[in-house]
Amino acid sequence: MSDESFKALMRETGVRPIEREARVRAKAALSDAEIAIARARAEAHEPVTQHHGLSTEEPPPMDPQRVLEYVAYDADRRVLGLLDEIPFPAQLEIDLHGHTVEEAARAVADLFAVIRERRLTHIRITHGVGRHSPDGRPLLKAYVNRWLKGNPDIIAFASARRSDGGVGVLNALTQGLFDDRWGRTGA
Repeated sequence: MSDESFKALMRETGVRPIEREARVRAKAALSDAEIAIARARAEAHEPVTQHHGLSTEEPPPMDPQRVLEYVAYDADRRVLGLLDEIPFPAQLEIDLHGHTVEEAARAVADLFAVIRERRLTHIRITHGVGRHSPDGRPLLKAYVNRWLKGNPDIIAFASARRSDGGVGVLNALTQGLFDDRWGRTGA
């Protein structure tokens, strides 16, 4: 079938090519009312009855604009190139905005369970930079940094490209991605 006959067939059947806008759209900013609701929910949280296994000791202060980057000690640093793919092929994304530290720990612990269960390789975590925290510190960013480094299933992570959320978002690769090409030993 020639290109012209294919196009004629597509017109006859009513099939049109998908038209997409190429520009990157910024996320809509939260209204003051939405921020107040999220803050009230975070302050009025109930105590956790089930322990998630992640440390909630306060981490050292972190610069909100600091770019995070980590590669497991036995992994090839070339794997960082996979974290810079456009678009990053995240199989699962979680957003921790408005979460308390305990809620975020539970969400990340659940994420770790899903990673193992489904053998996911590419994940994205939105933690923010602390703009809405009372003291303006990026608490969740520091906790997520610690939790990911402490999980043997995570082999590398880095802050996302600016167009994908920048320093408020982490792209991560998991153990399921590795094969002999990357030189990881053990299983």
